[in-house]
Amino acid sequence: MLTPDGRPMAVARTFKPRRRRMSPTRTAAFDRLMPMYGLDVEGPSTSTEDIFGRAAPVALEIGCGAGEAAIASARAQPEVDLIAADVHTPGIARLLVDIEAARLSNLRVIHGDALEFLHRIPSESLDEVRIWFPDPWPKPKQRQRRLVTESIMARLVPWVVHGGRLRMATDVEDYAEQMLEVCSAHSELQGGEVERPSDRPITRFERKGIEAGRAVTDLEFTRRGSN
Repeated sequence: MLTPDGRPMAVARTFKPRRRRMSPTRTAAFDRLMPMYGLDVEGPSTSTEDIFGRAAPVALEIGCGAGEAAIASARAQPEVDLIAADVHTPGIARLLVDIEAARLSNLRVIHGDALEFLHRIPSESLDEVRIWFPDPWPKPKQRQRRLVTESIMARLVPWVVHGGRLRMATDVEDYAEQMLEVCSAHSELQGGEVERPSDRPITRFERKGIEAGRAVTDLEFTRRGSN
């Protein structure tokens, strides 16, 4: 897409591309399991019912890393179908191995940008979006790379059902402030800071933050009902 003067237009993404190498064993696991549990970012239109073979509540976790929280959630909530997205290839490979080992039928994986995948499914397909401890990009010049921004929320919210939830957690104080500001300013979202949810799995990122003396902030916003 181009700007009026012919320059490439910046596109809101849920990630900053990074390259990572994998061992031959992990590469083989990725190649074998991605066709079984993976969802292509690009492709024909589909639906969550077609993906999971049933009608059930659907959650999307953006930035799942190696899938620690995704695996725990899928095990604890078999009635919920979960799509976990990340661009970190070694982490996705590990998640795929764990899905196979746990024999989870309610978890699928996106290796790429979740926002690009969403155009394959109808709007208002997600009952919940989860953003747990996203990369804080702490330097001022890096903050435009953060996941929770006005432009990304504008693209993401239409895929949440009315009455559906956007759930976030971070141990970075100024990022929590940014999350609150961005989501409070969105005309279709209402909510704010909440107590730590009992169903949110504790991950190594949270443990590291607590060990370093950082406070964890949980936020929850609901998409307003349709008129």
